[in-house]
Amino acid sequence: MVSRLKPAAPAALIGSGDVSAGVLTSMSRKDRFITKLVSFLTRAVYQDVEVYWTGPVPPDAPQLTVSNHFGGFADGLVMLNVMPRRPGIVARDVIWKIPVAGRLMNWIGGIPVHKPEDRGSATSNDEMFSSCYDALRGDGHILIFPEGVTRNEPSIAPVKTGAARIALGARTSGVECIQLLPVGIHYEDKAALRSRVFVNAGLPLDLDAAAEEFESSGNSVTANDRDAVRALTEEINVGLRRVAPDYENWEEAYALNRAAEIALRSQLDDPAGEVPPGLRDRLANTLADRPETSRNLITQAVGEYRQDLDGAGFSDAELNSALSTGHFMRSLVWQVVVAALLFPFALVGAAINFIPYLIVKAVGLLRVAPSVAASIKPVTAIAVFGITWGVVIWQSISNYGWVAGVAAFILLPVYLAATIAFLERVVRLWRGFRRWRAGSGVRAITDDVRTRRTAVVEAVLAE
Repeated sequence: MVSRLKPAAPAALIGSGDVSAGVLTSMSRKDRFITKLVSFLTRAVYQDVEVYWTGPVPPDAPQLTVSNHFGGFADGLVMLNVMPRRPGIVARDVIWKIPVAGRLMNWIGGIPVHKPEDRGSATSNDEMFSSCYDALRGDGHILIFPEGVTRNEPSIAPVKTGAARIALGARTSGVECIQLLPVGIHYEDKAALRSRVFVNAGLPLDLDAAAEEFESSGNSVTANDRDAVRALTEEINVGLRRVAPDYENWEEAYALNRAAEIALRSQLDDPAGEVPPGLRDRLANTLADRPETSRNLITQAVGEYRQDLDGAGFSDAELNSALSTGHFMRSLVWQVVVAALLFPFALVGAAINFIPYLIVKAVGLLRVAPSVAASIKPVTAIAVFGITWGVVIWQSISNYGWVAGVAAFILLPVYLAATIAFLERVVRLWRGFRRWRAGSGVRAITDDVRTRRTAVVEAVLAE
C-alpha cells in the first residue's frame, strides 16, 4: 500500500506542511507497464510505503532527485514506486556487468557511472554526464544517490560532488529551470520483508535561482568551477540531512525514534494505537537536529523508561491500553470472520509459495550487512517467486491449455495476497489480545513508571 497523503499531525510536535502527490504526466505504454510492475513488487515486498511531500515540484521542469542510500537495491525500487515521474537512475557501471541486471537497467533507463576503484570498465564518466544532460534537457528526471556508497550506519555519508556537477553542467549546456529535490528514505527494518517505509520529500531547490545568487557575487557557475560545485554540494548535503535519517549512532537512532513515538502517542485519539511511521520519523529527524545535551537527556529518559517497561512486561502502547472487553470481542469476531473468508485462498497460496518462502527465509539468515540484506532479499524474493509462478503457469498451460494458464497468471498474485493478508490478520489478532489482556495488569503499574514516561514526553517538548 502506498499512501501519498500526510496524516494529521499534532501541531505542537512537528511543523505543518502542504502535501502534494505531484502531477502525473502523460506516460508512454512502457512507463505505464514499468509503473504497474514496480507497484506490484513494492506491495509484495513492503507492508506499507508512506510518502510526505513538503511542497509541490513543478511537473514539467527538469528534475534531479537526490536520496540517501541505506538499502541498496531496495532504494531504487522504493523511489521508482513513489516518484510521479519515472527517473533514470545513476548507478555504478559494475551493475551492467551482471547480465540480467544490466538488461534491466538498460530497460528502465539507467545511467552507468564509473568509479576509479572499478577496474576494467568500458564506460567513461564523460558519457554519463552527457547522458544526464540529454535526459534533463528533455524535461526529464534523474535520480542519484550522492553519498556514492550504500550506508549501514544511521547517518548520511559525506556527500560527493557528482550531483552538483551534473546539475551545473546541464545548466551550462542550456537546460533551464532544473529542480533539485532531496528525498529521505526511512526504513522500519531494511533487512526485513513486509516492513514499512516512509519517504520524506523536502523542498525543491531551483538551480537557476541559486546560481543567480552565486553569480551576483561575481563568481562563475559551471561544473568546472570548484567554488560553485562546493557551494551547491553543501546545499544538497544540508537538504538531504533535513529529510533523511541522520543520527550519531544506532543507540541515538533508537532512542529518538522511541521518544518521538511515545510523545506522539500521547496526542493520538487512541493512546494505545499505532503511531504513523511518517509522523514518528519526521519528529525524530527534528530531535536529531537538537544540541547534544538535549539529545542525551532524551536518550537517558528513554533508557530509564524502557527498563521499567521491560520489567513490567508491557510495551508503551499496552501501558496506554484502553481496549474494553466489549471492544475486544467485537474486533475478535470481525477479524475471525475475515480470516475465515481468507483461509481457503491463503491455504492455496501457502502451498504454492512455501518453498520460495523458505528460500528467502534462508537468505535472511546469511550473516551480511543490513544494506546487503536489503538488496539480496527483495531480489531473491522476486526471482524465486517469479520462477515458481512461471513453473505453475507453464504446467497449467501444458496440462489444461491457455485458458488455465491465463487463470493461473491472474490468480497467483491473489493467492499470495490472501496468504499475506491472513498472516497479518493473525498478527493483528495477537496484538489486540495483548492489549485487552494488558488492561487489568496496567492498573497495577506504579506511579514511578508513569513518571518516567512523562519525563520522556517533557524531554521531547523541551526547547
